[in-house]
Amino acid sequence: MVATARTSRPARAALGAVLLVLALALVLPACTRSDTASATPRPPGAAQVPGGIEDLAAYVPANSCTPTTRPGTDRLGKLLVATYPGTSFGGARSCPASPNSEHHDGRAVDWMNSVRKAKEKKQAQAVIDWLFAADEQGRPYANARRLGVMYVIWDNRIWGAYRTGDGWREYNGCEAKKKQAKSLDAACHRNHMHLSLSWAGAMGRTSYWTGAVAPTDYGRCRPADMSWAYGYSEPNPVPCPRVGKVTAPKGASKTLKTIVTYSGRSMKLGSRFGGVKAVQKAIGAKQTGTYSAATVKKMKAWQRDHDLEATGRLSYATWRALQQELAP
Repeated sequence: MVATARTSRPARAALGAVLLVLALALVLPACTRSDTASATPRPPGAAQVPGGIEDLAAYVPANSCTPTTRPGTDRLGKLLVATYPGTSFGGARSCPASPNSEHHDGRAVDWMNSVRKAKEKKQAQAVIDWLFAADEQGRPYANARRLGVMYVIWDNRIWGAYRTGDGWREYNGCEAKKKQAKSLDAACHRNHMHLSLSWAGAMGRTSYWTGAVAPTDYGRCRPADMSWAYGYSEPNPVPCPRVGKVTAPKGASKTLKTIVTYSGRSMKLGSRFGGVKAVQKAIGAKQTGTYSAATVKKMKAWQRDHDLEATGRLSYATWRALQQELAP
């Protein structure tokens, strides 16, 4: 007869502990995954938090057309997606006839979340709390300042770094009962959070990424007689003067009105937008709607005839000359 070995009491206790650890290992990852809605983004490990901090971002509206997502904009969008798996973001957007969004400067993130989904609504609130929280020195809106967040639009309301005393304000009448339809969720930012950035934030120069406080950057300024400014090229430490909307003179032709609308906007080989045909018509080029090599050649000849530098590009001087020639 073979005797059956009995497990000692200490051995049974050790085995129980092992089984408990294994059980927790199976359960804890699931808990961690379910708790991602309360997570907050973490700065890159290389960036050391400086003693100083950026001022709250001034309001610098969009005024140029460079629909390329800027490096800081892209990093912020990717940070949010990495922190909250399953979300997505959009950055740059094609330009309309008139500047109306920092998406056209590449300075805005649309982070996709819906107030109609409990987890996503919780994620959005976690981001807002994280942006607005004070740092260890008691400075409010610490992460918003270190990222260069200029304003946030979410769930019918807007918050601006340039008017924090007003707190959250209604956005575009979106709290009205008639605007609660699901079809208006995008317009009222109920299915995504919009974050517009300063130029320093959009270019990735702020302390959240670099560990060094970034100087204020106002970007390219728009001339008073141009509807657009040329695209961003380098930091600008000087605030831009306030300029009003540019309008065509009374009795202007359709071509002149179009040229005034797009005046100042840069054109490059292959450009296609509403102003191209008007420019082609004004200089006597074939009206294809594409700024082609043939159009560039024609433009150079037109510029020489008007005592302008023959670059083929539409400088401010060229836009002004076009308007003068077409003036009624």
